[in-house]
Amino acid sequence: MSSILAIDPALFARAALVFYVAGLLARDGLWLRILLLFGTVFYILYYFTIGDTPLWDAIFASLMIGAANLVTLIRILVERTTLGMTAERKALFAHFPTMTPGQFRKVMRAGQVRTVDQPEQLVSQGAVPMSLYYVLEGPVFLERDDQRIKMQSNVFIGEISFIQGKASEATATVDLGEGARFIEWDRKRLYKILDRSQPLSNALTALFNRDMSSKLTQSFPSPDRG
Repeated sequence: MSSILAIDPALFARAALVFYVAGLLARDGLWLRILLLFGTVFYILYYFTIGDTPLWDAIFASLMIGAANLVTLIRILVERTTLGMTAERKALFAHFPTMTPGQFRKVMRAGQVRTVDQPEQLVSQGAVPMSLYYVLEGPVFLERDDQRIKMQSNVFIGEISFIQGKASEATATVDLGEGARFIEWDRKRLYKILDRSQPLSNALTALFNRDMSSKLTQSFPSPDRG
């Protein structure tokens, strides 16, 4: 402590100014927050050493600013990293390359992973799907116009209806075989989540586009799977 008190307080103020200016010039939000946090630390040291007694009001204000900045910094780190995700969630996240880890977490709040013990119908042609699905593991079958085919897994089911709107009917029937594993999203909850975040909505739309392009290259009768 005595070594800090021996330092010229002006040096702390200059260091704080350098970090603040560098932070405001940073184009990346993460570095902005990190540099501003360092600047706040040096301003606290300045207020602590500038007078015969510390400027407690200024120190308290700087602490509050630093705390608010730290909370946002942690949010940014959570948004950008898979820190805290289980191995299973990390494996699921690999299926969503257009999303950030934070966006994936938000989307999964409306979803659940399920495994079927017996054949199950996901969507029925002519009916409005109540959910959006992503099949992780098959078998999965599509039926339309008396034609039935086996599809590859890692595909969305019901995305066309989801994009077109809440009252849009499925254009095909999709069934899952025993042992199939998939993610199911409640459409109403997912719509609400997407309405609150345009970047997330864009990321999911980009994922739909990748999925439909993949279906086209696999020579399916139609890229529309309900």
